[in-house]
Amino acid sequence: MATPEPPPASSSAHTPAPTSWWRRRWRQWLPFGIGACIGVLLCGAVLLYMRTNQALEHIQQPDARRLPTPTPRSIIDRIIGGGELYPTQPPLPNALREPFNMLLIGVDLRPDPEDGVRSDTLILVHVDPVAKWASMLSVPRDSVVYVPHLGYAKVNAAYSHGYANAEALYGAGTAPDAGGAALAAETLERFLGVKVDYTAQVDFHGFETLVDSIGGVLVDVPKPLLDAEYPTADYGVERIYIPAGLQVLDGRSALIYARSRHASTDFDRSKRQQLVLRAVLDQVRARGLLDNVASLPQWAAVLEQNVRTTLPISQLGMINGLAGLARELRGDRLLQFSINPLDVGVNREDGSDIYWNESDVAALVAQWQAGPVAANLKGRIQVLNGAAVQGVAGRVSDVLRGKGFVLTTPGQASQTYEHSLIIDYTGQPETRQHLADVLGIDPRYIETKPPADAPTPPERTDIVLIVGQDYRPDWAGE
Repeated sequence: MATPEPPPASSSAHTPAPTSWWRRRWRQWLPFGIGACIGVLLCGAVLLYMRTNQALEHIQQPDARRLPTPTPRSIIDRIIGGGELYPTQPPLPNALREPFNMLLIGVDLRPDPEDGVRSDTLILVHVDPVAKWASMLSVPRDSVVYVPHLGYAKVNAAYSHGYANAEALYGAGTAPDAGGAALAAETLERFLGVKVDYTAQVDFHGFETLVDSIGGVLVDVPKPLLDAEYPTADYGVERIYIPAGLQVLDGRSALIYARSRHASTDFDRSKRQQLVLRAVLDQVRARGLLDNVASLPQWAAVLEQNVRTTLPISQLGMINGLAGLARELRGDRLLQFSINPLDVGVNREDGSDIYWNESDVAALVAQWQAGPVAANLKGRIQVLNGAAVQGVAGRVSDVLRGKGFVLTTPGQASQTYEHSLIIDYTGQPETRQHLADVLGIDPRYIETKPPADAPTPPERTDIVLIVGQDYRPDWAGE
């Protein structure tokens, strides 16, 4: 018996549901829609990068010291300039893999060009991106130093001379601010005996704008600041008072706090400047400007109008690396030093001109470069030769100076010593112990108080190290 055929299906069974067509179309167009969104985002990212990169390229300026060497106009230029007019410089270091030095220049740019341009603030920053620490060294503007192509003058004259003679010193097309920064860098290289790898400069109006752009800075003012004659932009004066304690300072107040010098010394002013710089870094971190990529174009736009630097920041990889480093610079990772009469001897004063003791400057620079370990090393050390080995005291002094100790002029002991000896005259426990640890001197040969037969140390010396016949060659770098 045949199986009956099923009845024909209703025509409605082949009619798609009302949404099926849209589903099919949605499936077809979904990849294109996602692609379009990704394309828009990529275009936005590219535009963001282009705008940011454009700003960073404008901030970055060529280092006039490394421009192609021009031909001097005449032999007289060399005679007047005093020596080589166009010194050659070694290649730039890799800023993210090895230590470098950057000169921060605060520029007093007056509205009237005839008033001149001068560097009111000079802070040399040593950065170790691997060990993740940095140290600041302030150079007082009244310091008398040798300025290439000018002669002996106050250190802030270097920027002014370079600014006014940029093309004569560094070749046609050199911008005045690039010439000023270059000559300031050359001057400090000669004065401090270190290489200045990069420069960064900002004028005072720009500094105000930068501080305001991050919402002001929080500064713990240690003591009240009263300046009855703070100079104004219209060449007048005004009375300024900033109380002690935690203060949120806007751009103008932060600038006043950093610049005022009538109520205190120029050395106090250097400390305030470094305090404000630390506060700026703290505020940048607090606002997340180092982590928020979306804020980069706005931040770059602010910097574009106010900052010039030879640091290769147009490479965004450099920006990311420096931002990561800045996040690490907290507490004892950011050190503060300054050339001042408490740490550096004054050979001579002539009015406001200060002539610093060169060996003391070198000792402070060594400590500035040595890092956090050397930050707590107080007091000055004299090395005496008690080993009867010619020149050993000077060589040991050089090695210790490189480790961050502050050394005075080495000398000769009155007798030969079998064992090396450390004598602490003024009570410097951390320094004497670190000295003993570095040299491996047995505690039996550490005198916490000078014995009766101890040599008389020179003025401003706290510890005497007598190198005995048991000294190791590595003490003297042999």
